Amino acid sequence: MVLNTKMVAPIPLFQGINEDELPRLNTVLSPRIRKTSAGEFLLYPEDVIKDIGIVLSGKIHMISEDFWGNQNIIAEFTENTLFGEAHSISREPMFFSLVSVNPSSLLFLDAEKILDIKEHSYTGMRKLYHNLMTVIIRKKLNYMKKADILSRRSLREKISSFLSEEYQKKGVTSFTIPYNRQQMADYLSADRSALSKELSKMKKEGLLDYKHNWFMLKSL
Repeated sequence: MVLNTKMVAPIPLFQGINEDELPRLNTVLSPRIRKTSAGEFLLYPEDVIKDIGIVLSGKIHMISEDFWGNQNIIAEFTENTLFGEAHSISREPMFFSLVSVNPSSLLFLDAEKILDIKEHSYTGMRKLYHNLMTVIIRKKLNYMKKADILSRRSLREKISSFLSEEYQKKGVTSFTIPYNRQQMADYLSADRSALSKELSKMKKEGLLDYKHNWFMLKSL
């Protein structure tokens, strides 16, 4: 049996599901685990998928890449988070690539079975469906937040908006972000050297302090 209480307990998709409901989910969802290495691509644009992915350990990036190999991070998936749910449910081809940032352990579930109304006579499947809809809605809101960040005209405005969003998530003015400098530049659709230069200016102006992926925001 792939799914077990210890594995699913921290995963939002399985919230509220008890141990007695897991055997049915193991039978219906055809769960499987895949190990990936750093830099390994899982999916490419135009791939069609049928499984929802969950990161058990490691980190996955959804990226776009132009003709010359320039990359932009669309989203990051860390431990216990889902990926590929929209494409697996709609069966629309992938828009972007998925790449493993570091060695990762991934769980895959058959998305079609979660949507199968006949299976909703089982309480575990009903709970899973409800949780999936909640996850999708929350992701939609996060993508809207990123769209707001990228809509800012200047690089400084994008940086300020991004760091303000991280401050709101953490609730403190001192925090670490999940990206190194190149990844932060990719997330903001900016040149790395331009980003570093602008951060240096903001530090000199007393707006913030930083070291690597640690930041402290300062009031004027």
